[in-house]
Amino acid sequence: MLTWFPSPYPDELFYSVLCRYYLSSGIKEHYLVKKQLFGTKAGVKMATLYPNAAVHAVLSRLPEGVFDGHNVILRHTPFAYYTRMYPATEREALVNDLLQGRGKTPTHLWRTFPKEDYALRYCPLCIQEDTQIYGEPYYHVEHQIPLSSVCVRHKCRLKQIDVDNPRLALNNRFYPLGTVETDRETDMDVSPAELRVSELVREYWRLPASVSPPTCNNLYQTLLNSGYMTIVRQSGIAVDKNKLYAALCDYHGVEAVKRVLGENISGTMMKRLKTWEQLLPDRYIMIQAMLDLTTKAVFDPEPIRDKLKEKIGRMAEQGGFCTLRQVACSLGMKHYEVNAILRYYDMAPFWREVPAGKSQTARKGVLRCTVDEAELERIRQYSHELGYHCAGAFALDCVRYVMEQTELSNR
Repeated sequence: MLTWFPSPYPDELFYSVLCRYYLSSGIKEHYLVKKQLFGTKAGVKMATLYPNAAVHAVLSRLPEGVFDGHNVILRHTPFAYYTRMYPATEREALVNDLLQGRGKTPTHLWRTFPKEDYALRYCPLCIQEDTQIYGEPYYHVEHQIPLSSVCVRHKCRLKQIDVDNPRLALNNRFYPLGTVETDRETDMDVSPAELRVSELVREYWRLPASVSPPTCNNLYQTLLNSGYMTIVRQSGIAVDKNKLYAALCDYHGVEAVKRVLGENISGTMMKRLKTWEQLLPDRYIMIQAMLDLTTKAVFDPEPIRDKLKEKIGRMAEQGGFCTLRQVACSLGMKHYEVNAILRYYDMAPFWREVPAGKSQTARKGVLRCTVDEAELERIRQYSHELGYHCAGAFALDCVRYVMEQTELSNR
């Protein structure tokens, strides 16, 4: 049974709590303290960002009810961030597995997590503030999530502790923040993009455990609404991947985008983003920051407006005399693009078909009307703009349209 185990400070990393226990034990040998904490599992990796058997091992050696295991996992590890894109039921199942000591690191995390010299990070101003309030500094969870580079509270760039071979060292030894050498100089030269990304990382981590991506994808729809749409003849509407990648590079910088998305955005990646199958939140956050979209909007189950669909819907409802050419001109698209969009939205064509070839009045009969030169020129202009072969065919269609509307109104 563990005695004098410290209570976590607000948002304190679980490893940081273990480091404070090591200090309070007075024992210098790290392996002996690990044996106290983990019992027969003294070899457990205790500094991984995604929680593992270390949480269960420690909690099982404390008196029952001392700590809420769910709270430890959600508030003192980055678990909630790394599982944010999971369904809520799956996230809860993962928490329960961890509390039973059965947790495993998801594949997408150990494949994408930065390796080599990545160590724990701190904010120089948080060190000062925590020392004044609690008498000692500690590691904050949100500072450890790799995508974040700025302390949101102080708008100060995060710094990293200097440890040789950190992956091995941190899992075998205790490095309390108050005992390691830290740089107290502040770096406030952060870009708006860096700060915004760090703010979103914090928001994703702090969201309630019940929040998961909704059925709709408001992030994807915002991309379409914001000018990143391209029309594909067969599949209809899609995001222009090259345009999006270039915009992300302009906003975040080329190197930052490469670290998160690679050299380009593939069709498979875009499809997984659209269907929420990309489980690591990093890519969503990079796009969200550039679009200046709120986290509430991203996770809102109410779909945001599809501006193009609404515009086409209004055109269809208004009716009136229009042709495919006129619709395409109004939307700034080609004919095949308009047809592709209607297939995508499962909408029927709502324009009048232009008769092919010569006007039927030339074969079946003659309908004469007298107009002045100015009005005749106007008729010819409209006929051309709407794609008619001659003014006569346009005039006949106008007459038919008026008669159709009269019949409809008399029903």
